Amino acid sequence: MMNVGDRLNLGCGPNAPAGLVNLDGSWNAWFTHHQCLRKALQRFGIINSSNQGAQWNVSPVVHDLRDPLPFEENTFFAVYGSHVLEHLYRSEADTLLAECRRILKPGGVLRLVVPDLHALVQNYLKNTNGGSTSQSEQAPADWLNERLAFRSAQPPGGNLAFKAYGFWKDFHSHKWMYDADSLSHYFENAGFASVMKKEYRCSEIRGIEEVEEPERVLEGAGICIEGKKLHA
Repeated sequence: MMNVGDRLNLGCGPNAPAGLVNLDGSWNAWFTHHQCLRKALQRFGIINSSNQGAQWNVSPVVHDLRDPLPFEENTFFAVYGSHVLEHLYRSEADTLLAECRRILKPGGVLRLVVPDLHALVQNYLKNTNGGSTSQSEQAPADWLNERLAFRSAQPPGGNLAFKAYGFWKDFHSHKWMYDADSLSHYFENAGFASVMKKEYRCSEIRGIEEVEEPERVLEGAGICIEGKKLHA
């Protein structure tokens, strides 16, 4: 059985706090455990040394969130994930929610932050006036497409190895977007109780300020939904 702490950070990325169990499925996360290989691939130009993966300050648990989580039932008091769920297909997100409930202790809290679909649409409608857009301005439809992030404006670049990885994993594009009502509904479907939208860093999770970043929540960047596991 893996020796873990009491709080889990899903899809942690490179700036993960040391006080949590940090989990990520990207190849940059994998490379934190294989620095010599990373340096060799950089030397031969297969990967770019300027990639943020070279500056990770933690070595996380490396795990694909599409697979069952590698922890026993009733392990954690809290599970947190920020801008992670939208990178999964809806059916995969449902499975992950069920897995989060499984590994939480009774009374444990799941808190997920996702881009706010409602805020994105409201902003798009506000900036759509039916007229033409000047060359110096971004069209509202282009702005919305960028924020939805289903696909980039250009095909994937880079060398063959990077293209193959992008096709295989496809972690970076968004698969499904949520507003507060829809995500709350999926929490409840997964068996969570006391589900509600929460404000930035307003949480029952101890030390939420260690992990929650303002640029991912404030000014319409994201919504926070929290729910509890009441029973085993």
